[in-house]
Amino acid sequence: MVRTTPRSRRIRKAPAPAVSPARAFRTLRASAEKALHAGVQAATGVRESAVGAFDALVKQGAAIESRSRHAAMARAEKARDAAVARAQMARTKTVEAVTHLERVFERRVSRAISKLGVPTSGDIRALSRQVAQLQANVEKLHRVRTRVAR
Repeated sequence: MVRTTPRSRRIRKAPAPAVSPARAFRTLRASAEKALHAGVQAATGVRESAVGAFDALVKQGAAIESRSRHAAMARAEKARDAAVARAQMARTKTVEAVTHLERVFERRVSRAISKLGVPTSGDIRALSRQVAQLQANVEKLHRVRTRVAR
């Protein structure tokens, strides 16, 4: 290669010294080892970053799964609560309907029994009270007669 200076002088570059084949082989071998070492380091770095990326993805997936599970559980709990509330309302309405039917049935049976002349429980209670009063009066009269007879 030829260089020029401001004075337009030409300076020639000195020829490269002759390199022995052994030295060239050592230099080539050292360069190859450096390249191999750099490649191994690059592969190790890529593997470590890939493992790190995989671990990060696993953590993100676990977090998403956890949030999804919590959200699903919350929705399921809300649905269960709503179903329980609806069942409770249905139960209440059913109890009210059955109670109403029982009252209607009792009234109709009472009317039918009274038309047949069968005494009701109220009639029997009233008669029981009257019998108890009569029995008390009879006992009273019996005591009075025993005193007079003596």
